[in-house]
Order: sequence, then structure tokens, then C-alpha cells
Amino acid sequence: MKSIGSKWMVVLFVAVGVFMLFNGRAQAAYPEKPITLMVPFEAGGGVDGFARALASRMEKDLGVPVVVSNEKGSGGRRGSIALFKSAPDGYTIGFPHIATLIYDDTLGETKSPVDYSKYAVILRVDTATFFMYVDKKQPFKSVKDMKSAGQALKFASTGIGTPSWLIPSAVGSAAGFRTSFVSGHKNLAEAALAVARGDVVGGTGSYTHFRGVIDDVRPLVYMSDKKSYHLPDVPTIADLGFGKLSTLGVPWVIVGPPGTPEDKLEKLRGVLRKIIQQDEFKKWGLENGYEPDIMPPDVFWKKMGELKEVYLGLKPQMQEKK
Repeated sequence: MKSIGSKWMVVLFVAVGVFMLFNGRAQAAYPEKPITLMVPFEAGGGVDGFARALASRMEKDLGVPVVVSNEKGSGGRRGSIALFKSAPDGYTIGFPHIATLIYDDTLGETKSPVDYSKYAVILRVDTATFFMYVDKKQPFKSVKDMKSAGQALKFASTGIGTPSWLIPSAVGSAAGFRTSFVSGHKNLAEAALAVARGDVVGGTGSYTHFRGVIDDVRPLVYMSDKKSYHLPDVPTIADLGFGKLSTLGVPWVIVGPPGTPEDKLEKLRGVLRKIIQQDEFKKWGLENGYEPDIMPPDVFWKKMGELKEVYLGLKPQMQEKK
């Protein structure tokens, strides 16, 4: 009996060893197939360009294709929702339009159908800090000058609740000028063209959005408490005394759907951190209008909490703008 028991113990130990060996290999094998990197905007925009630059470099470290998928629509909401509802297996990640989802839950008339706080954050990789600018043919040389306008100033926008609507509204409320909007632009580069043509008074966007028409527009303020690398002579919103509005940027954060396993998130986090900290990528970013900068999940969520508080503080003024 003792001999039989010993044999069963040996069999059990072998079985456990085999299971652990194969289980370890299965976990170590990630990723085994292509990864989809979702962008909630059309191809050719700022986020899209950044995503494609990351994807080509991620492939080298991960050993599998990283395919950018553009899921445009509804000011970034459509793709953000699709990403949220994707399988949490580590093979679908992407850039949700967090700022707009927070807007929907604080200032919007319709709440978002997804809980943005449940995204599995991998890493924030950049922030699209916006400028507010005007057609150079306009008489306004500063934000203060806009206060003297005798009518509402018309801005190009991609839709209600997007930063291109919220920022002029918030700055106008703070500085004392009225705004109106021409919405429906497909992207902020298209909106910049509308400003340059004189179709509207002004617009908003990061440097990547309007650098193609930089000779035809006049940036009036940079929505940050730090100077822009690309246009350091433009005053910051903090310089104008409205520092709380410096949070109104668009964080470019890469996430997985809720429930994505932490070991897979950490694998991707390490790859992204390595890429973004490389001098070659930083140089590429600055040359193309970006300012790559990483932020870990805990700090990112703290910043989003601050953004939510700013939105809530703007609620009385924003309700008047609708």
C-alpha cells in the first residue's frame, strides 16, 4: 500500500510540474497574434499619426503586427465605446477620448453609456495641449482684445462637448467674450483650414492640427501652465490668470477594455515606456508637433479627477453656451 501511495505521489508531482510548465509557456507566449490599436478618429489626424509611429515600433519589441484601426464618429465617442466593449484579452487596446467621456458625465445632456473609470489603463503617452487661435486677418492680438467684440465670435468645432467647443466656451466665459460655433468639421485640421480661409473667427487645436496653416493664423493662448516647445512666445492660460483651465487638454492614454489581465497590461506598459523614453522617438515627436511624455495609471487617474472637478466648476457657464 505504501508503495502504491508513493507511486501516486510521483504521478501527481509530475502532472503538476507538466501543468506549470505548459501554463508558464502559455503566459510567456503573449502576444501570439496581431494586436489591434484603436483610434477613435479618422486616419491622418494627430492621434492617428502618433498611434502609427508607436505601432511600427511596438511590432519590433512584441514580434507581432500592431494594426491601427480607425473607429471614427460622434466626436471620438463611437470608437471609445467600441474599445470599452472589446474582449479583454490583451489583443485590443487603444486611445479612448477620455476628455469627452468625462464631459458627457459632468456637463453633457446625455450620459456616456460606458463607465470610463473602468478602462484598464496601460500608460498615458502624450497630451494634446491646445492653442486657441484666430484668423490672422482678424484684429484681435490677444485674448483681452476679444472682449471688445460687439457680437459673439464664431469658432470652428468638431461638435458639442469636444475640446474645440469647450475651450473657447470656457475661455470666453473667463475672459468676458461671447462665442458661437460652426460644428461638424471632420477633424481639427479641417477646422484649422476653415479659420485660415476666414470662414470663422477662430479655432482650437494642438500644434499638429494647425501647423499647416501657421502663416495664416494667430495663436492667442496656450492652454497650459508651461510654455509650448513649438511656440514659446504664445502666452499660457496661466499667464492670463486663468490657470485652472490649464487642465483642459486631451490626454492621449492607451488602455485596454475593463478586465484585461494585469500581466498583459504590464507587458505592453514596459514596451511603451521603453519606446517613448528613447531619444529617437522623442526627437521624432518634437519634429512632428508632439511632446511625448509618459504618466503611470495612478497619476493619470488623479489628473482626470482634477479635470472632472474643473468641468463641474464650469457647469453654470457651460449651460448658458448650449
